[in-house]
Amino acid sequence: MGCGPSSSADDDSEQQQQPLQKQQKDDGKKHGKQKRSKSPQTGGKDVTDASVEALSIKSALLIQKWYRRYKARLEARRRTTWMIYQSIEYSSEASQLHLLQTESSPQQPQQQHLSPAGSGDPANNRFAERLRQKSLEEEDQELLELTSYEGIQVEKSYRGPHLSFPLSASHVQVLIDSFRQGTQLHSRYLLQLLHEARLLLKTKPNVYQASTSISRQVTVVGDLHGKLDDLLVIFYKNGLPDVTNPYVFNGDFVDRGANSVETAALLFACCLLVWPSAVFINRGNHEDHLMNCRYGFIKEVQAKYKTPANKIVRLFGDTFSWLPLATNIDDKILVTHGGISDKVDMERVQKLDRHQYLSALKPPVSDNENAKVDYKEWRQVLDLLWSDPKPQAGCAPNTFRGGGCYFGPNITEAFLRKHKFSLLVRSHECKPDGWEFCHGGAVLTLFSASNYYEDGSNKGAYAKFDAEGKPHIVQYMASKARKLPVGRRLSTVEEGALKDLRAKVIASKTELTAAFQRFDPDKTGSIRLADWCEAMEQTLRLGLPWRTLRPHLAQLAKDGRLLYMTSFDCVSIQTKLGASAGKEVAGSLTEAVYKNKEELETIFRIMDKDNSGQISLDEFQESCRVLTQATGRQMTEAEVGDMARSMDLNSDGYIDFNEFLEAFRIIDTRKRQEDAAGAQGGSSG
Repeated sequence: MGCGPSSSADDDSEQQQQPLQKQQKDDGKKHGKQKRSKSPQTGGKDVTDASVEALSIKSALLIQKWYRRYKARLEARRRTTWMIYQSIEYSSEASQLHLLQTESSPQQPQQQHLSPAGSGDPANNRFAERLRQKSLEEEDQELLELTSYEGIQVEKSYRGPHLSFPLSASHVQVLIDSFRQGTQLHSRYLLQLLHEARLLLKTKPNVYQASTSISRQVTVVGDLHGKLDDLLVIFYKNGLPDVTNPYVFNGDFVDRGANSVETAALLFACCLLVWPSAVFINRGNHEDHLMNCRYGFIKEVQAKYKTPANKIVRLFGDTFSWLPLATNIDDKILVTHGGISDKVDMERVQKLDRHQYLSALKPPVSDNENAKVDYKEWRQVLDLLWSDPKPQAGCAPNTFRGGGCYFGPNITEAFLRKHKFSLLVRSHECKPDGWEFCHGGAVLTLFSASNYYEDGSNKGAYAKFDAEGKPHIVQYMASKARKLPVGRRLSTVEEGALKDLRAKVIASKTELTAAFQRFDPDKTGSIRLADWCEAMEQTLRLGLPWRTLRPHLAQLAKDGRLLYMTSFDCVSIQTKLGASAGKEVAGSLTEAVYKNKEELETIFRIMDKDNSGQISLDEFQESCRVLTQATGRQMTEAEVGDMARSMDLNSDGYIDFNEFLEAFRIIDTRKRQEDAAGAQGGSSG
């Protein structure tokens, strides 16, 4: 692999600056040998050696001043870009939690939230049924029957890795070599591996007890998010696991990235089955079926495995629910994915039934109406997986993400003192350098997925702790982006962030236009910049520096007022729906569906019981009703019906929603106009 730690932006610029400063010093020395000389800066008059030296110093100071300004501008751009990516990511997570938690509010029966008033149609409750859980015995038996690998034959044409159980270290190396080359593991082997991993995980406690008494060190890895290259870089740099080289993987190894299946398979194989006493895998907030519905893992499984996808999705979901919630290293360091709260009690955590939380996004709902839900216990799981540290004291709901809490330094201090830990290690948040200490060094965040938002956006990092609990942090970037100059690298990342932000803006065009027009009663088409910033924040609620971002999003008139409709000039929403059948979808409805595309995908995949990638027209209409009730954004029955029929391209009564989700595109209208102008200029020439 050969992926070493990447050099920082400071190194790139400083290396360019040093030869220049050295040359200036040499020039000064050369002039210093002459007693008097002519200088163009003094009109050709004689100057002394002291004057030359003073001029050299002044030049050096000017260059340094320019350089500091250049670095400050880069840092301001980097921070703004980071805010865009993070705000959009957390806004998406918050809407996901809102969608699901409104369907299981403790104040009202679940049925009342899901069905339109006065509706007694059982079909309207399909979404609620998908969120329910069966008893452990019923689920176990059904799972074994549904996910059996016995009837699956390995074809003679299969050229991927072959596994035989129990696995050995040689199998792990075969998997690494095959996955590096892009080879897919056969569904039979994957199912068998998951069954073995599930059986082993069921024997593990809620909190692992890890020791460095033999190894004298342990490596902690943060979020990987399906980025197989990062995992392979870590194994290349740090070695494969064994009793002398133990690992803790701190959750979120699936979703978002393109190789979640391979990443999970490799962790389960080498970590749980080959070296079970040397590897500890914590659950993250993305090892969760409902999160997988939205953030790509289920879609990846369906694309790679087609017919067996239903078995694989079901078995992955159950296996994830058996992952422990934390790891205790030498009774000194607690490693958990998200963080803590003032309500987290490790004694209670060790006793709860973690498997009943197939999703931590909502408390478990049973078919037994008399069964009571322990909301305090559920909060233990939710806070461990979803919480974030903040510099302010106290503990407050994590409104930015929508789940878990914000915990301050006083909460950390009290928790560590109570449980006699010296350090809390968590992940859950992408950091530019892959790691960050906070709360006076009492909390360490590790994030191991490099290039998380965009190629070159961030480094990945892992930490090696010695027997005394002291960390040695290793950074890396699993791409060639680190070789680019810092300015070019930042420009690429910045453009990606602005593209995502423009998509959010155009998806809210109707609401934003109404907000702008409230500041423009005379319909002049222009408003004050401050009013534009206020309208953007009130509508999008992203907490961004809109005044700084204005030049990238909207234009000013000559009088300094802002032409608010130019906020939508850069991009437009394009849809292919209904085109082949001669049907057209109204622009306002297209906007509404695109804006809620992620919420619809979540609902669709929950409704899709057999994970076939298809749902009926009735199920689609129910999905839209659920979305309407959860978001408060109204779509009429007629609009929903038109949309459903436009998506049924072959008129068979079913919707392929993978195809539906790909039917919406954000088009860069500026580039299209530039291309058209260039083509016109070329033809006229």
